[in-house]
Amino acid sequence: MIPLSQLQSRIRVKYEAESGGSDVRFSDNDIRLFINEGLETLSEATGFYERYATVPVQANRQYYDLRGFTPETVASITSVWSSARNDWLQAANPDALGIDWELAVGTPQVFIVRGIYWLGVYPRSEGTSDYLRVYFQGIPSRFTHPQAVLGDLPDDFYPAIEDYVLYEMSALDGNPKRALIHWASYQKREKALDDFLRRRTTGVRAGRFGGMAGSIA
Repeated sequence: MIPLSQLQSRIRVKYEAESGGSDVRFSDNDIRLFINEGLETLSEATGFYERYATVPVQANRQYYDLRGFTPETVASITSVWSSARNDWLQAANPDALGIDWELAVGTPQVFIVRGIYWLGVYPRSEGTSDYLRVYFQGIPSRFTHPQAVLGDLPDDFYPAIEDYVLYEMSALDGNPKRALIHWASYQKREKALDDFLRRRTTGVRAGRFGGMAGSIA
């Protein structure tokens, strides 16, 4: 795990070596902003930052707004476990459930995603003693102090953040050639992280997702 202060220092050293001059143009706040933008871009592209929220079941409720249950920003819902079934719910397209699917009541069997935050279940439950454990790919909280770390991102992939920041700095310097070199390097590292995460989860995905298509971190 690499703290923000170390990441900033590494970026400054690389930037100064490339630009052949002082790095005073960019403040710590500037670099921290670029780092946070890079983290958001990388997490949206790869889903490396995964969390879950425990959602109490409410009688006759069809949809749940996840924004009330997690401090993180939800990028996509990946899987849902039901305490009532003691099993994973299947992902479903509501168009395949029949015209009156929203009228059905019983033990939830499948889940539906509406937009980003809204989770639907079918059928909706009559009881209130159960809960859903909702796994999702999210956006990490922003780095705010020098010793902050993000343990979810393997150390081998922090250079992707560095490339993203150096791309931003080079573009602001009016050096498109250097910016494009860093952007290409960032994209290569982004793909490598995505491939790494897919390999890591291959063995658990079928049981975890109940056969649904998708990716997790």
